[in-house]
Amino acid sequence: MKLGLKYATHGWGYYLLALVVGLMFLGGMGTAWYTLVLNAGLVIGIVLMAFNDGAYLGEKACTLAASLEKQVKEGRRVDEKLKNETFKKKTALWILIIGVLPFLLLSTVNVIVAPMYPEVVIEEEEEADTTGSFSFDYDGNQDAADEQPVNVVNVIARLAFMPYVTTYTLVPGKVLNWLFFLYSLPVPAMQAVGYLLGPKLREKKLKDIARGKKRKMRNLKVHKKPRQQKAEV
Repeated sequence: MKLGLKYATHGWGYYLLALVVGLMFLGGMGTAWYTLVLNAGLVIGIVLMAFNDGAYLGEKACTLAASLEKQVKEGRRVDEKLKNETFKKKTALWILIIGVLPFLLLSTVNVIVAPMYPEVVIEEEEEADTTGSFSFDYDGNQDAADEQPVNVVNVIARLAFMPYVTTYTLVPGKVLNWLFFLYSLPVPAMQAVGYLLGPKLREKKLKDIARGKKRKMRNLKVHKKPRQQKAEV
């Protein structure tokens, strides 16, 4: 569990980077098509970073396991702390659970308190007169907005999911509250998947090393100078 927590903080770091970018640059750019593309690129980029981090950690853990196994065969003493850092599938599970837990808790609390704060609907009121013109009751709408209590939990949730900020105005508030559960998953899930690929990545690495050695030997044979026979006296 401790190792899962340690690795999950890596994913939180990547997510925090995306959150800052979303807050500083994407939040005020509206929902134009290029903004949606930029936001999608940000999410894809941060997910790939988490995946690569998990893959590196998984491959590293497999290499450590092989190294410790070799030490045991040679009769050398092995540090028990290092054994805990070897590859285990349950570590990936802890990465997923710990990584997603804070976001799921926040999303759950947000959904629970949402009914206490009904959405403010700004309506256009038409007033008929002799000329047939209409006007907007700006003061009435502003008063309604001022009287509506602020949903602090929802504000925090929207800030926490800033990497997906361009979707906020594309869907109703109730739908967005449920989307927050989905938004909790990509980064920790891809980091966990990357970690699980550790054994395959190590196997591929060993094959690449073996191929490199064979290629080097072939090149040595091709460029090797023939032996010169000694002149007979």
